[in-house]
Amino acid sequence: MAALRLVEPDAVPAPLAAPVWPIAPAGRGRVVAFVGAHGGAGTTTAALAVAADADRGVCLVDADLAGGETAERLDLPGPPGDAGLAGAGDPSAAWAVLARRAPFGILAVTCPRPDLAWLIRDGAVRALVAEARCAAALVVVDAGRPLGPACEAVAEADLVVLVWHAHRPDAAERARRRIERLGVEALRIADCPTAPTFLERFAGRLRGAGPAFDLDDPEELLLLVEGRLASLPPRGGA
Repeated sequence: MAALRLVEPDAVPAPLAAPVWPIAPAGRGRVVAFVGAHGGAGTTTAALAVAADADRGVCLVDADLAGGETAERLDLPGPPGDAGLAGAGDPSAAWAVLARRAPFGILAVTCPRPDLAWLIRDGAVRALVAEARCAAALVVVDAGRPLGPACEAVAEADLVVLVWHAHRPDAAERARRRIERLGVEALRIADCPTAPTFLERFAGRLRGAGPAFDLDDPEELLLLVEGRLASLPPRGGA
């Protein structure tokens, strides 16, 4: 996916005095979390594609504690706080430090240094997502393969998009069961089987999993996300 250009590198003040993107009614932006069923599934590519292609202000939260690459993929400089949430003494104040302007709206990276992920306090990711809800109508979360605090973002999501290579339905089923154990209803989980790589096709490992999404062409994936969100009631009846 082509690198997107930085618009403004300054940290976003909290609260936002003069936002340039739509604010969700009553501070309840819808949250879409991308979860990988296995390593290298493509959650970062999918999350960036939806954030970049959406026609409204978006907040992208990189909650991949194994080290997401959203900032690098967007050609952004290093994060303002190199420890991310691990260095935030007050999780409620982390938003002012971590949120930065990006071409589609806002980017917040929770864990620039995976070696410090164990220092992230319980509730910190949930608090960051809550702040993101107040700042944007659509919050896109790259959760990677969610572990520990990253699971908070998945549990808070209105929609969880499960990304998996089309030849790995077994991994997708195991991941789905883990997501449901976090309290996410089955109707709030959407499958995103992705096209197999050339080597996977060559090895003949593709087992019929239905049509696969091409993450380099995000239009179909965006339609899936927006269609499912439109059909779902907001969480908590808000």
